[in-house]
Amino acid sequence: MFISVIEQALIALPLILGAYLTLSLLKLPDFSLESAYLFGAVGAYLFPDFPLISGCLGGMVVGSVVTFFNQVLHIPFLLAAIVINGLFHGLTQYFLGTSIASFHLTFPMDELGFLSLIGASLIILLKFFLRSELGFSLAIFGNNPNFFQNHPISGRYVVFFGVTLGHGLAGISGFLFAQSNGFVDLTMNFGILLLCLTALMAGKLLFRLHRPNILVPILGILAYFLLQQSLLRIGLNLKYFNAFQALFVLFILFIGQRKQKISLDHLGV
Repeated sequence: MFISVIEQALIALPLILGAYLTLSLLKLPDFSLESAYLFGAVGAYLFPDFPLISGCLGGMVVGSVVTFFNQVLHIPFLLAAIVINGLFHGLTQYFLGTSIASFHLTFPMDELGFLSLIGASLIILLKFFLRSELGFSLAIFGNNPNFFQNHPISGRYVVFFGVTLGHGLAGISGFLFAQSNGFVDLTMNFGILLLCLTALMAGKLLFRLHRPNILVPILGILAYFLLQQSLLRIGLNLKYFNAFQALFVLFILFIGQRKQKISLDHLGV
């Protein structure tokens, strides 16, 4: 079970790192992560000579388009993300020509070693990024988008970079999932956003900090798959797992609102 959890967590790790940037730090309603995940697999399928790069670029295309809609055309981010999901779902169907396409590449090392190498590299790079001025700017924007109006750095630039990078990471996960399973499926992104929310909430429960920290998504995705495998072992049917995730998210939101209400009552508000 432990090896299975590690492999699944490593496949989803880039996705949850990207979700941490957009959902947690920038605090954007980033529904388009699902399209980035799928289009990353499509990019690797179309350009198999450089699958990691093409997978990342596939996700970044989605991120740059949704940011253009939001920051340049001034479409609300949630609406832009919904439109983007419809657009890229159609593009995926066009490029694949079918609802499912076979996909398999060979690498000079075993799958676990390959996934570990990618995961370790991304963790190191993102750890240094979150310590940089731009990395802190993502969290600042999420807490106060108006902060950048009186500073030389552009809030639009922060959003564009953060969303594009986050979607590129999601695209890498899409490629890794397709490679591991041997196919690109038009519905492989179903439930991805719920996975991200569940893992990030689990990570924040396990590691409480008020500043950006790479351990939140790492612990969150490990806890997610440990919980999933444990529930499967006690007899939970996997088809009900999405419902379980939804209940978990609702429970955490309910607890958060209760704590906020208690704090406000204590202050006499």
